Amino acid sequence: MPLEGRFTPPGDKSISHRLILMSLLAGEEMLASGLSDCDDVRSSLAIFRALGGRAEPEAGGLRLTGLGGRWEPPEGLELQCNNSGTSIRLLMGLLAGRPGSYLLDGDLQLRRRPMERVAEPLRLMGAKIGTAGGKPPVSIEGQPLRGIEHRLSEASAQLKSAILLAGLQAEGTTTVIEPAHSRDHTERLIDYFGGHIEIDSLTISVSRSELSLPRRFAVPADPSSAAFFLVAASIIPKSRVTAQNLLLSKGRSGFLRVLDRMGAKVSLTMLGDTPEPTGDVTVQHDGPLSATEIAAEEVPSLIDEIPILALAATQARGRTVFHKVDELKVKETDRLMAIRHQLGALGARVNAEGDDLVIEGPTSFIIPESLDSGSDHRLAMTLAIALRAAGASVPISGQGSISVSYPSFGEDLASLWKG
Repeated sequence: MPLEGRFTPPGDKSISHRLILMSLLAGEEMLASGLSDCDDVRSSLAIFRALGGRAEPEAGGLRLTGLGGRWEPPEGLELQCNNSGTSIRLLMGLLAGRPGSYLLDGDLQLRRRPMERVAEPLRLMGAKIGTAGGKPPVSIEGQPLRGIEHRLSEASAQLKSAILLAGLQAEGTTTVIEPAHSRDHTERLIDYFGGHIEIDSLTISVSRSELSLPRRFAVPADPSSAAFFLVAASIIPKSRVTAQNLLLSKGRSGFLRVLDRMGAKVSLTMLGDTPEPTGDVTVQHDGPLSATEIAAEEVPSLIDEIPILALAATQARGRTVFHKVDELKVKETDRLMAIRHQLGALGARVNAEGDDLVIEGPTSFIIPESLDSGSDHRLAMTLAIALRAAGASVPISGQGSISVSYPSFGEDLASLWKG
């Protein structure tokens, strides 16, 4: 049975995190509408409040009162990031230059994720940061910071953002040089909040700034959440799905470009472009997909969509290769291995060749007795879509993790599914 209809995904998770956490450094008040209500963003909001920020619901959204970088935490304040890698990494940059001592911790999954690649450049700026064998919990003693020039070895929006947020508090200029473009929400918000920032292609520089919140900010819908249903429409015959008010920045819409060249029918209606481009996106099934190659420089623009794009590749004719996707190994799970095992359990021909993910299609699904998402929210949603495409229903272990990013996933799936 096809997927059909219109839906509005939850507010973009990446922008929601940044709006809330950057309000720690900004003055004034802002009415934020469309904030994501997922578990990860709730963690950032709880930390904002724990540091003294005010966040009060009112008609049309949540009113945030910025702290302007001024708060007086108790010594050794423990801040619980739960499962949110974005929260902990951005906070490392935000707190490194503020007075006080902090302990950033998380759940068992977060405690397995690497933190030294964020801590090391911050230490070069003068930060005093400790980790537990390179992983959380992370201890921070606020110190005066100095600007540095840092060349990233890999494109990472979280690492880049942590350094830039520290740079807003440092003496001198802080410059980050990327090997390839990654999502640029932090840069856009620094500029929108009145910070001193200069961007020259892959080189971004900031200097000490006083930020001010705008009176209003509307968060567009999350493309990483929309991707599950848009990709599903590309592989399920007779499907046609429209995602409304979607964030369409170049650094977040890579999966749409891949779908287009695989042969899906993709159409866009632009709605606005300040401070982020937004629009409605429709994907319609247009026959079998064709395999493609995803170059390493494309990966940062679709890193979160690789699980669902891998599912599309199982239905495409030929050999699809995702190049240099080693970043998947340090997500909530070893996502590269999890994709291989779980899509393999459905009969797909999936291999990891070094840091490349290789899929041979098309696949005629087989239905196992059960599937295991490893409590990885993106893999859980991918497996749910795979089972719908196969017309089957078996238990998926760890489905509760979906609330980490998309609490209304089940409701939206039910509304679009015409079975």
